[in-house]
Amino acid sequence: MNETTDPNSYILLVAIIAFYWALLSSWGQLLPRSGDDKAKREDAPAEQRTGRIENTSSAGTPFDVMREIDPNFDLAAFLAGAKTAYELILRAYADGEIQTLKRLVGPEVLDTFERAIAERRLREEMLQLTFIGTSEAKVIDAIEENGTAEIVVRFVSDVVSVTRSANDVIVAGDPLQVIEVIDTWTFACETPSTTRNWMLIATEGE
Repeated sequence: MNETTDPNSYILLVAIIAFYWALLSSWGQLLPRSGDDKAKREDAPAEQRTGRIENTSSAGTPFDVMREIDPNFDLAAFLAGAKTAYELILRAYADGEIQTLKRLVGPEVLDTFERAIAERRLREEMLQLTFIGTSEAKVIDAIEENGTAEIVVRFVSDVVSVTRSANDVIVAGDPLQVIEVIDTWTFACETPSTTRNWMLIATEGE
């Protein structure tokens, strides 16, 4: 991946993710605080094997919370959409596709990503990211407060990440090394809305 990717390919990708995410947004029919560490790590950024929920709240599991909001909440469908959004967002970040990010992330996360992309461009560097696969996507927390639902998902992925200079010299990463990336992302949407568009509002890397 680099910052010279054909923009037409991203138009198609955004159309696909927007359609798929819209399907997942309608929970009744079918049923995805930004830390700077992840976005500033240049070495950070196929099949989902698990879709588990971890109990991190004394008030009940995250699944209980989501069931109270919508009895028809579909965990597997939600995680499939979250995983797709995760990979697309990281690819867009690596390629510096701001317009793609604007459709998928909240203002705070967008600001963090934009600053990191601007700094990379100022150094005339390219971040090349290749996804090997996402081995785990797991809901670890969920809350509903003041008309907004938030779901926290932990992702474990294998990627190849390389940062190159304008002269194609490797300044970070190894094109022959697969690294494990662990991220905790928070997705949010307004529950009163009939069209629930999930947005990434916070990221944290391990």
